[in-house]
Amino acid sequence: MLEVTDDSVDAGRYTVNAKSIDFGPWHISYNISCILPSVCSTKVVCERDDDQFCQFCIYCKQLSIPHFPDMVFPKNILSLSHKHGSRIHFEPLDALRRVSCRTEAIEVACAEAWQEARPDAEKAKKTFDWTFSTDYKGTLSDDIIIQPTDEMINIELLKRRDQILFYHDLTLFEDELHDHGISKLSVKIRVMPTCWYVLLRHFLRVDEVLVRAQETRMFHMLNSDYVLREYTLREARSHEIKLNVYQMKEADDVIPYLPMKTRTMEKLVVNTKSD
Repeated sequence: MLEVTDDSVDAGRYTVNAKSIDFGPWHISYNISCILPSVCSTKVVCERDDDQFCQFCIYCKQLSIPHFPDMVFPKNILSLSHKHGSRIHFEPLDALRRVSCRTEAIEVACAEAWQEARPDAEKAKKTFDWTFSTDYKGTLSDDIIIQPTDEMINIELLKRRDQILFYHDLTLFEDELHDHGISKLSVKIRVMPTCWYVLLRHFLRVDEVLVRAQETRMFHMLNSDYVLREYTLREARSHEIKLNVYQMKEADDVIPYLPMKTRTMEKLVVNTKSD
């Protein structure tokens, strides 16, 4: 049964549009909201020591990187909750925790331009990954058991023209790298009569330098007690890709041409027992 929730205001003082569906033992929902502001929106409140912070201050306090992407959607969250307590969700804050604040990032001319375009250029020059690359694979509740597996996601089943009961494509964050490329994290959910499928993708294109795609796929068949999770890393230098520059603009067009560097298959065993 599909349930559409009216707009509401969450604890972070955001108007949120939420939609959900009940699919077997799973409650699947997503929220859509506005962009993270670039400054504190409630300075007087956030200066109090009572944990009632605005979204911008929550990000500042919980992340160690000196800058955030141009567009962060803090309340764009996809959540899959099992009736016995297991939960899988995808949110930008947890994804940005995986951005390196220690490793030297891609050092090219546009990195300096990106830093100088920020209002606090000196702060931006601290060593951190200015491309916001993240290997985030989703956030799991503690009761989910992760096991290695050789079982593959049934791609042929996903190619069938089955009825789509529920679908959405959420942007979690995006930055145009000062017009020198793009760094975008998005998550898609598709629910069909016998299964659900999630694709989480971080797509990075630094013009005339490299293209990288980190993708996490999750697949669950109805009446099974596990979720298959596949993580892949694909990457190539721009000159190695046999495409024209304009053909590298869209992720779906260029990713098939990227060689695979890493692939990991896992089985996420969910809690199916009542307390």
